[in-house]
Amino acid sequence: MGELEVPADKYYGCQTARSKMNFDICADTDRMPDAVIKAMGVLKKAAAIVNRDFGLDTRASDAIQQAAQEVIEGRLMEHFPLVVWQTGSGTQTNMNVNEVIANRAIEILGGELGSKKPVHPNDHVNKSQSSNDTFPTAMHIAAVTEINSRLLPALKQLRDAFQMKQDEFADIIKIGRTHLQDATPLTL
Repeated sequence: MGELEVPADKYYGCQTARSKMNFDICADTDRMPDAVIKAMGVLKKAAAIVNRDFGLDTRASDAIQQAAQEVIEGRLMEHFPLVVWQTGSGTQTNMNVNEVIANRAIEILGGELGSKKPVHPNDHVNKSQSSNDTFPTAMHIAAVTEINSRLLPALKQLRDAFQMKQDEFADIIKIGRTHLQDATPLTL
């Protein structure tokens, strides 16, 4: 595919840079949601743990886990520039996450960024995974996380507000209406 320059201060690599060029639309408004990126971190951390149990070098696994944890905590978000507009299986986002985690893990282990040694984005971070599985799984993790952290608390707040209004208006009686006619009185 040819060589491509990547900013020296970024953890992402050529795959991400190429995707940025190929899908250069709506970069300010349609970035991949943080929740999906963090969910990919959860997935990559879990894979590193399991892959260690199946032969992945312990030092590489530990560094991948640490880098993935930094993704989960949102500390590396500046290294995820891709937009939601990409091919259907989320391959570009998967590779972006692989590159960022690999380069951060390389840095943790004292290696040279971009060298793919001692941690390779495909061979180590993406070991035993496919974009066709990782991206949908990350979407599910992100959905559950957002439901629990944002939607459910908002629904509880709405429920409590309705309860307050019910209590506030419990003694107010008004005439009911049926087919534009007066009907049985009811409380607000």
